[in-house]
Amino acid sequence: MNKILLLLVAIFLTYQGHCQKKAVFGKDPSGNNKGRMASTYKTPKLDNSSSDWTKTRFEYTVGAGVCAFMGDLGGQDGPSKPFLYDFEPTQMRYSLSGGARYYLREYHAFKGTFSYARVRGSDATTNYPNRHYRNLNFKSPILELSGHYELYLLKPKILHLAGARSTQIFNGNRLGAYVSAGAGVFYFNPKAELNGEWYALKPLGTEGQGLPNGPKPYKRLNITFPLGGGVTYLLNWNYTIGVDVSYRWTTTDYIDDASGYYYDNDIIAQNNGKLAAILANPSVLLDDVPNPDWYTKNQPRGGSNSNDTYLFAQVTLSHSFAPSISNKPYKQGKRKKGKSYNQRKKNKRENGKKGKSYKTKGIKEKKKRFKAPKLDFGKKRKKSKIRTF
Repeated sequence: MNKILLLLVAIFLTYQGHCQKKAVFGKDPSGNNKGRMASTYKTPKLDNSSSDWTKTRFEYTVGAGVCAFMGDLGGQDGPSKPFLYDFEPTQMRYSLSGGARYYLREYHAFKGTFSYARVRGSDATTNYPNRHYRNLNFKSPILELSGHYELYLLKPKILHLAGARSTQIFNGNRLGAYVSAGAGVFYFNPKAELNGEWYALKPLGTEGQGLPNGPKPYKRLNITFPLGGGVTYLLNWNYTIGVDVSYRWTTTDYIDDASGYYYDNDIIAQNNGKLAAILANPSVLLDDVPNPDWYTKNQPRGGSNSNDTYLFAQVTLSHSFAPSISNKPYKQGKRKKGKSYNQRKKNKRENGKKGKSYKTKGIKEKKKRFKAPKLDFGKKRKKSKIRTF
């Protein structure tokens, strides 16, 4: 009985030994090895979740461009007009801005910006007689803090590699477009030039502010309402370049220090000084004024029907706080066809480099660990003769 059990165990082990596959070193287990190393990487999976856009939802932005002022001074050859109809290109000055953008939803963002700009206007730029001989001029800084809501009509679609530290653009679209609206506060301080010197106008009360029957002094801190839009173009490494244009409506008509009517110049001189009287009515400095009565008490000094406005047109650059973005579609890398594995191994040996070979001593020892058991149970017995009884 014991011999039968041993025989069964031996048969089982022998069968296992014959079924055991030999180790394949440097070959594709699928059997498709054509003299090349087997690939050890897999195609990365894409993160196509609905919250994929959140990985690039925060970015900072800077901008530089021009600022145009539309108010009561200067303008085209005609009466004052609202909006862009009275725009004078020669009076444009620079504007700078910096801020941050946060995407509330995939196509909805909030942007906060701080802007610094210069605005300017002069009656010398128009040939309309009533405005030209008024002879007013000003310049002022604009310091603005504002918040903008942005609605994106077009945006590059960003797909992330799951578990990777890079972001890929797969659909090839780099363009974006949006419209924006918001609100903010801004500070201004108008100054006028006289004989090469610039003087702050608000303390002078050029329209009789604070005097009997005169208007109240205006505030240099007011509210602005930006409305505009822009286009963007996605570059490498999370940088986006764009053009942003935004028109600013304001709650004041005194950015250029002109809004209401002329006050009695003699009373201004008595209370605020001779300099205030001259800057309140600088037409007295001209000799060829067609009709001096245009600039006397209770005559229009500015257009009080609409408030002053200004326009920003900037080139912007944004950078996202996220893994780097590539603008090229992902492609699975492939090993170039070349010399076979054995040939490369041979070259390494010839160059004095130790290559990985299954003929090395360590691997030989591992292969020798498994040995098929010897099935030697002695000499076979001769068949005994059948005894007959």
